[in-house]
Amino acid sequence: MTLMVSLAGFLSEPTPLFARATTKFAPAGQSPELTVRVYGFSGLSHRVLQGAETEAARMLRSVPIDLRWVNCTSQVNSGSCASPQLQTDLIIRFIPKAFSQASKSALGSAGSTGDYAAAFIFYDRVTAVRTQARLLPMVIGRVIAHEITHLLLPGQGHSSFGLMRGQWSADDLLPSSFACLGLPKRSVQLMQKEVLRRRLSARSSAVE
Repeated sequence: MTLMVSLAGFLSEPTPLFARATTKFAPAGQSPELTVRVYGFSGLSHRVLQGAETEAARMLRSVPIDLRWVNCTSQVNSGSCASPQLQTDLIIRFIPKAFSQASKSALGSAGSTGDYAAAFIFYDRVTAVRTQARLLPMVIGRVIAHEITHLLLPGQGHSSFGLMRGQWSADDLLPSSFACLGLPKRSVQLMQKEVLRRRLSARSSAVE
């Protein structure tokens, strides 16, 4: 029986992705940067997080944007992680158990209010999906990439192929699978506009 994995967000309407923008705040030839704050919990392996971040970046490599990952579980970054969220920040929170209101097959969820966005990764469910062939960092990384896409394209639904499909099979989580790769061109364009909007909004807030 094929395992179907639902990745739909339930806190808000699903969101599409982000892309390259050349602005006066990002020199020509450079991709704009967003900071991804990752909040884990006691017992969550730093090596697993690093592997997941690498996989998420690989899944999003078609989108020209720089993601600066900050491990907010580490005491080293505790000061910067306690500061208010900026428009150029995305929040990833790992929670030990899925929300009770989440669909039974969901591995994560994303939601946003205005410029502020957060995604939740259900650790109990991603660990249940892993096998010797489906490594935990790889599974988590693909879920993170999907949820980041939701955060950066609020109001957009799932697509019929690639990273933003609403359901993945167990085989889609194998290292050799390319089924989760790719985003519609229109999604990339919309992501580009969203990143530019966030950067301009952050700049305006800083000078007020």
